[in-house]
Amino acid sequence: MAQLASIQTIVTSTRIRLARNLSAYPFPQKLTPKLAKEIVYLVEHTLADLDNFQKNDIATLSEEESILLQEQHLISPALIRRKGISSAFIAQNKSISIMVNEEDHLRQQCIAKGFNLYEAYEKIVGIDEGLNERLGFAYDEKLGYLTACPSNLGTGMRASVMMFLPGLAWSKELENFIPQLKAGGLTVRGIFGEGTTAEGYSYQISNERTLGLSEEAILEQMYKMTMTLCDLELRARERMLKQNELSLKDLCMRAYATLMNCVLLPQKELASLIVKVKLGIALGFFKARNMQDFNDFIADMRPASFRLENSLQTTNETECDFIRAEIVQKVLPELVVKAK
Repeated sequence: MAQLASIQTIVTSTRIRLARNLSAYPFPQKLTPKLAKEIVYLVEHTLADLDNFQKNDIATLSEEESILLQEQHLISPALIRRKGISSAFIAQNKSISIMVNEEDHLRQQCIAKGFNLYEAYEKIVGIDEGLNERLGFAYDEKLGYLTACPSNLGTGMRASVMMFLPGLAWSKELENFIPQLKAGGLTVRGIFGEGTTAEGYSYQISNERTLGLSEEAILEQMYKMTMTLCDLELRARERMLKQNELSLKDLCMRAYATLMNCVLLPQKELASLIVKVKLGIALGFFKARNMQDFNDFIADMRPASFRLENSLQTTNETECDFIRAEIVQKVLPELVVKAK
């Protein structure tokens, strides 16, 4: 089985999401604006007794703020489309977000760094139980939790892991493995979930079946499949090195050198080059001092995150490209070094 150090170069993050509806209210498609606001009010006051959450009224967010929360996987495009009635409650450390009046009344999620299925599950279940005790969720003894989409009936739970799979993508083994995943009730999506494509060899693996399985069974299934994919990915990386070590090393080293010596660094070029550095870490050409810090840095350099975190007011793209290059050249050597 894959070792912990190797898993850290494969599994970027873990998410547990729960879909719930309040039994005393119509489903979101039938909600009036008045009733929708009542639900937001009830959730806000209930959460205040459970933890420290910040309320985000989607209608009042700027476009850049909305994009930032999407980049951080804290809200969904569906929530923004319903911005007239929707809100998001986000924990201070941004590990938990509660979306209100999306496809369901509540979409609760916990995001954990690395491979931490059970830790993420325990955290979100604590919030879920507190909300259910006070608000009462729609539940049927045979069907489980009642949801707007039948595909979420049962546990209403989606467990997912974000995985960096350059080896399996390069060998096209992932394409061949997808039918086996689907047969086991799992699916492969892009970095931002359903309807999105893979970005930089990153894929989201999650369960599709929620009906007829317990939450514990889903977690066990996800754990086993993640470990299987980790083992397959490590073997695929070994084959990559055996067949193309010099050309791959050259590719990764050139990417690092460009990042460390450019004067202007457009966002698109950064995205293309940084994934090659990440590939270099995966193949052993570089060493990350802390893989989670490196993944956080990549996330922080996404367009909205970069502008807001660095308080950039300018609309001059050349100036942004210059500042981006300076930041990368200051931070990257602290995170990644050439392997000995």
